[in-house]
Amino acid sequence: MRTEPSRVKLRFVLLTVLLLCASPGALAGAMDARTEDALLKIEAILEMAEFSADLWPAWDISETPFALHCPDSICYLINHPQPPAHFQRVREPSLQTAVYRAHARDIPSGDVCLVEGISTAVLDLRDLASEAVPSVFEASFRAHESGLCEDSMRPIVLLSGYPMDPRNLVLADIECRLLQRAVLASADSLDLCVREFVSIRRHRRLRMGGRYAEFERRIEFTDGIPAYVAERCRQEAESYLVGRFSSRLKHSLGEAGALGRCFRTSHGLDWYRGERFLWAGALLCSVMDRFDPGWKKDATLECVDTFEVMCKRVKGATPPARTVLVRFGYEQLVASMTTTIEQSRSEAERLFESIARSESGTFSVGTHLLSGGEISFVPSRIKKVDAHREVHTDILKIEYPEGTYLHVTGTHAAVVLGDDEFDIRKVMLTVPEEYTVVLDGEELEIKEGVYEFTRSLLVTTKDVSLAAMSGTVMVGVRGITFVLHR
Repeated sequence: MRTEPSRVKLRFVLLTVLLLCASPGALAGAMDARTEDALLKIEAILEMAEFSADLWPAWDISETPFALHCPDSICYLINHPQPPAHFQRVREPSLQTAVYRAHARDIPSGDVCLVEGISTAVLDLRDLASEAVPSVFEASFRAHESGLCEDSMRPIVLLSGYPMDPRNLVLADIECRLLQRAVLASADSLDLCVREFVSIRRHRRLRMGGRYAEFERRIEFTDGIPAYVAERCRQEAESYLVGRFSSRLKHSLGEAGALGRCFRTSHGLDWYRGERFLWAGALLCSVMDRFDPGWKKDATLECVDTFEVMCKRVKGATPPARTVLVRFGYEQLVASMTTTIEQSRSEAERLFESIARSESGTFSVGTHLLSGGEISFVPSRIKKVDAHREVHTDILKIEYPEGTYLHVTGTHAAVVLGDDEFDIRKVMLTVPEEYTVVLDGEELEIKEGVYEFTRSLLVTTKDVSLAAMSGTVMVGVRGITFVLHR
C-alpha cells in the first residue's frame, strides 16, 4: 500500500526551505539585463493610457501596479503605490518609475493578486520576450476586472467532469460553427447569425445544467475578455506607440491574428473542445463590437460576460433551436459522435463511466471540503483514465481527523482527483443492494430529499464504511450523494 506523507513532515520541509530562502544575502546581486529590459517595457506601456481608454471604458493602464516574477526567484513590484515594508527599493538609473523587489514567495503566482489590498497584475519574465504589449495589456485588464468585479472573478469548481456526452459535444460543435459564421457575417446577415447562435447556446446550456453553464460564463469573463484585449493590441497598438518609448516597444506587439487562427481546422473543431471558452469569449467580444458597439459599458457596470449582454440585446427573439439543428443534420451527427466516442474509449474510461452513470444508481461521496487526510491504496490496482479520473479496483482508504473516514474494499471505486493522486475530491460507487444510513443517531428512511447532519454520519454496506461529523445527504432518483463537511 501507498500512504500519503505526513503533514508534519511536509510542514518541516516547507519551513526549512523558507528559512534557507530568507537567509542573509539572498537578494544580493545586480539586476540582469533581461529583467531591466522587461521593467523598462512595462514602464513604457504604462504611458499608453489613451489606448487603454479607447479599448475599454473607464480603464487607465497607467494606474495598474505590476508584479514581475523572474527565474532567479525574485519578484519586482513596479508602479505600486503602497509596496509592503519588506520590499527593497531598486535604484536603477534607467528606470523612472519606482521599482521594489523581494523573494518571489512573497507574491503568489497567477494572473492577479492582492498586494496590500490593491489588485496587482502578475507577469512572468518570459511573457515579455516577444509580445510585451499584448501580455502587459492582458494582465493589466485582468487586474482591472478583478478590482471592479471580484465576485465574478472567482473560479467555479466542478465536482465531476465536464459533460462529454455525444449530444453536448455535437451541440458545442454546431454552436461553434454558428459563432464562426457570426464573426465572418456581412452586415445584413449578422443579426440572424447572432440570434441563431444565442438559440443553440441557450438550448445546450439548459440541457447541460446551471453549474456547468456558470463554469463556462466565468471562464469567458475572466479569460475570454482579456484574450480579446490582447488581440486588439496586436492589431491596433502600433499607432499608439509614440514618444520617447516608441522604439523600445516597436518589436513587442506579437503577430496579429490569434483569433483568426482558431478557424484553420475547418473540420473536427478540436480547438473549440480544448480552450473553447477562452476563445469563444474572445470571439464573442469581436462579434459584439459589430452587433452592439456599446456592449462594454453594460459588461463593466454589471460584471457579466459578453454572452449575457448579447442575450439582452436580442431580447429573446430567437428562432426555435430545433429548426436550426435540423438544418445541420443534428440527429445524424449525434449518432456518428456516439459511435466515435464508444470506439475511442479506453477500458479504464468505460469502467469509470459504468460506475459514474450506473443504471442502478451512484453512491457519491464528496470529499472536496475536507483536508489533512491520510490516503492508502494499492498502486497496481488502479486503472488510470486521465489526470483527474481513475478507478480503484481493490482497496481505497481515506482517513481524516476527528474520526471521519471512507473505507472501500472489494469493489470498484471511481475517483475524481484534484492536483495530484492524493488530492481526492470525489469517490463514486455503484449503489449497493443493501445498506444503512444513520444520521445523528437515527436511521435514515431512504426517500428523495436533502438531509443535514451536525453530529455524526455512519454508512455501512458489505464493501463500504463511511463516517463523518457533519455534512449533507442528498437522495435522488439516480442515487445518493454525501457531501462531507468534517
